Amino acid sequence: MLFDNPTYGKEFTYFAHRSAIADFLQHYAKEFEHLISYNSNVSDVRKEDGVWVVTYQIGEAGSSPRKETFDAVVVATGYFNLPYIPDVKGIAEYAEKYAESVLHSKSYRTPEPYKDKTVLVVGNAASGIDISNQLAATAKRVYKSVRSESTAPGRPDPSVKEVTEIDFFDPEDKSIHLKNGDILNDVDVVIYATGYLRSLPFLSQINEGSHPLITDGSYVRDLYLHFVYIEDPTLAVLGTPRFVLPFRVSQAQACYIARVWSGRLKLPPRAIMEYYIWKRLQEVKDTRMIHDLKFPEDADFCEYILALCKLIPGDLGVFPRKWTKLERTLRRDIGSLKVAFAQYLEDTGRFATSREELVQAGLLGTLEIDDSDADFSIFGKVINGDQYTEEDILEATRCMIDGLKN
Repeated sequence: MLFDNPTYGKEFTYFAHRSAIADFLQHYAKEFEHLISYNSNVSDVRKEDGVWVVTYQIGEAGSSPRKETFDAVVVATGYFNLPYIPDVKGIAEYAEKYAESVLHSKSYRTPEPYKDKTVLVVGNAASGIDISNQLAATAKRVYKSVRSESTAPGRPDPSVKEVTEIDFFDPEDKSIHLKNGDILNDVDVVIYATGYLRSLPFLSQINEGSHPLITDGSYVRDLYLHFVYIEDPTLAVLGTPRFVLPFRVSQAQACYIARVWSGRLKLPPRAIMEYYIWKRLQEVKDTRMIHDLKFPEDADFCEYILALCKLIPGDLGVFPRKWTKLERTLRRDIGSLKVAFAQYLEDTGRFATSREELVQAGLLGTLEIDDSDADFSIFGKVINGDQYTEEDILEATRCMIDGLKN
């Protein structure tokens, strides 16, 4: 998941602690620290007279706002900011009547505050599995409300009782009614591990205009390849894809947009970019899934961007890291790897530093290398943007028109 950095000599365990990742990022950023303004709150980003005007404050709230102008803007704030809690019947009244009885996983830190309590975790993705597993060691009882089988890596704790979806909350007797008719009467705290809504509040000029990036928060609109704003390609929103290795995907996006803004690469014609977004909308059942790039799509995406960057003869800029066969294999097997890693830690009290340790411990079998090639078909052609033909443009337009008719 790392950027290339030959000067960083420390080794990582698998599933490294967040402090190790923070140390790596701080080391990586040293070269660029003179370009970074820390402790700064950006309140507004808007286009005025052909340039981007960024309004921000340094230091504590209430300090005098400052403004600077730029030719282009990269938004790299991520999306783990605005918690999403479904609007279940009775939940507002329930949460108001019983203080701190309903919260989001964003505010969860450690399992200790829930000692001897009964907790219902809602969600079956990575956060839901990890939080319920941690709570199992301290809480009196842990329920986990699931809607479907999880695809997230991890092994559920056997003491966590899975229940169905919540139908409604009854604030009168503090009961939680499930869709299969069961009733939970003993829950002290409900923790929603249900993800986040997309939010870019500092882009109010765009979001209140005719081509908003954010509407209901389910996804970021009008982004070619999940990051180039087609209404104004001098704006890029990095880090939107889910279920990816964010460092590598964001670096690939940065490598591409740097080449576009410097004039070395050309974006495709607008019709091609619009077709990419339109096709993606047809492929998903729920708009919250538009930015989902589950393996192998996350690796293929990085390889696609790498192929585009290599179109420039003799280019010596930073390139996305190429996915090796071994990395694709480890990414493919992340579920079994995480289960084995957790078991090894439980058995030995140590963090495994290699797959070989897990094999020697009898927790993993022989490695079968993924020898498949990257598939670029869902992203587009590997050509410079100005090489798309009139026939390509007409075909993309025809597909969208026919789709609207149907």
